Amino acid sequence: MKYLLPLLLLSSFSARAELFSIIPEKTETPYIRIYEGVRIDEKKDIAKVSVSNLVQNFEERDVARKWHLELNQDTLTMPLSRFNKIKKLSDAVLQATPGDSANSFGTAFHIGNGYVLTNQHVLSTSRANFTECKSFEAKTGDNEDRFDCQEVVHCERKPDFCVIKLKAVMRGMPWNRKLGRAPETLPTLKLKPENLPAFNGIYSAIGNPDGQGIHFSSGRSLYRQADQFIFYAPVHGGNSGGPLLNSDGEAIGLVYAQGQYGIDSEGYNLAVPMEVVFKHLYNILPGDHPVIEILRQN
Repeated sequence: MKYLLPLLLLSSFSARAELFSIIPEKTETPYIRIYEGVRIDEKKDIAKVSVSNLVQNFEERDVARKWHLELNQDTLTMPLSRFNKIKKLSDAVLQATPGDSANSFGTAFHIGNGYVLTNQHVLSTSRANFTECKSFEAKTGDNEDRFDCQEVVHCERKPDFCVIKLKAVMRGMPWNRKLGRAPETLPTLKLKPENLPAFNGIYSAIGNPDGQGIHFSSGRSLYRQADQFIFYAPVHGGNSGGPLLNSDGEAIGLVYAQGQYGIDSEGYNLAVPMEVVFKHLYNILPGDHPVIEILRQN
């Protein structure tokens, strides 16, 4: 298998909405919306979810057929229990706005006590900032709660990751302002510093493609190559900083790049293994740092 294509970082600029990466033969679930266009049928124990217009507009309609979309519809039906599991995981994933570009989009996810993981290029699309919050902010998938950056704990360009401490923001009108939700109350994702995950497993990505809100996708198989995972769940510009999950819903990696744009049977996408993130943080942060305590609990 070839891994020679240029890497394309996945923070998204609003003018580049076509930056998707799909490997049809290895796709299990296309981009589906989690917080919009969902219809629950409790009697039938199913959920009908909306397939994002990130894929609805493809000319290659055979791709849609391979994904078993309902005939003449842009929805996907799944067991309600599966949707509820995806929704629970997605509640820990945030839409992120980089600190130096309000016209870009990325993703972050909560690991505990108000700390989130994301990419360094999501904090700073220019790749110049490693220490300052600037205007970095994040909000929940349902758009109900927003958080500002309190502190950049640690960032690295390679491997491309960043740990940020969030803080609550003031909400309401000037005469009735109050402090919003504390980021510490957000759900967390379990981290799995796994060295060699199962090759033929199903792996999922949750992120904020093109700034269109939190989406879920999944694909088959995964490889380890040096300090990165090669995976096949569909991703799009804006997925950067989101989790790569195993079938148990554990975050085994941090999505950061894709190998091509468009639909390509030879394509692939890339994530920083959580094991690599753990190793760097253990070597850099003091043993009594709250982030180290979070890592020890995983």
